[in-house]
Amino acid sequence: MSEEERPITITTEDLINMSLTSNENLQSLKDIYEFHKSEVFEIPEHVFYLLCEMTWLESNLLLLLRRDMSEPEFYDKEQKEVLISEVTLKSLMTLTIAKLHAEKDLNDFGFSLGLH
Repeated sequence: MSEEERPITITTEDLINMSLTSNENLQSLKDIYEFHKSEVFEIPEHVFYLLCEMTWLESNLLLLLRRDMSEPEFYDKEQKEVLISEVTLKSLMTLTIAKLHAEKDLNDFGFSLGLH
């Protein structure tokens, strides 16, 4: 099989890591919203919009994974790679790039979703 004929795949480990990271980030975002609601600290409006964007991005990434990977078709017998459509791959790449930019912007304003 030539490289051109090889179907598009993503590792099972990467899919699991994407899902776990998005779930952790959504929990962190929820915690930040709760902190903001407690009125102990006022989140600047521009940062609040970034938090909303991150919530949307993480939720959509999880929705995409649940929708397109609910019944995965594996490329190999060891189930290390999952077949995905080109549309799904492009969507995952777009959401991931948008997340990276939003996370960088949040970090620039002194906010982090990372667990410390």
